Amino acid sequence: MHCARPTRRYAGYTIAEMLVMVAVLSIISALAVPMFRGQDTTQLREAAKLLAADLDAAKFESMTHADDLRLVVFDTTNHTYHIAAASDPTTPITNPVDGQPYLVDFGEGRASALGIVQIQSVDLDGDDELGFGLYGQLDQATTATITLAANDAELTLTLDPATGESVIGQIQ
Repeated sequence: MHCARPTRRYAGYTIAEMLVMVAVLSIISALAVPMFRGQDTTQLREAAKLLAADLDAAKFESMTHADDLRLVVFDTTNHTYHIAAASDPTTPITNPVDGQPYLVDFGEGRASALGIVQIQSVDLDGDDELGFGLYGQLDQATTATITLAANDAELTLTLDPATGESVIGQIQ
């Protein structure tokens, strides 16, 4: 009599199953990586919009306060900026909307959602203050630039010296 030998089944995965798993994991990671990069660029773009709005606010404040024009003072070491009167550039003016000092610190207060953004550099004609004149013009004859960064991404705002208008550049 001939007995059938029991077949032994080994626990494990075949090479085909392993290749399918590697392919699925590759697809998932390829989709996830841009999402993380998107967070940086989203915060960077929103920080640029906030800065552009604050620059406009300083410009309009200068137009309404001809007796004491306004400045935007940048601190690239602490990554903050504030709007101040030209007569006292170290003290932020009061924000008319919330009654708080007009100071922006990325990651704090109204910029709390922008914690990874930093002020990388400013080119303001040799100093860290950007002044606006009675008609909204800059206090310098050359284009002003402010570069913001978030991890590996950066973008630059440029301001026209004659009009004080800001333009948000492309993310690099």
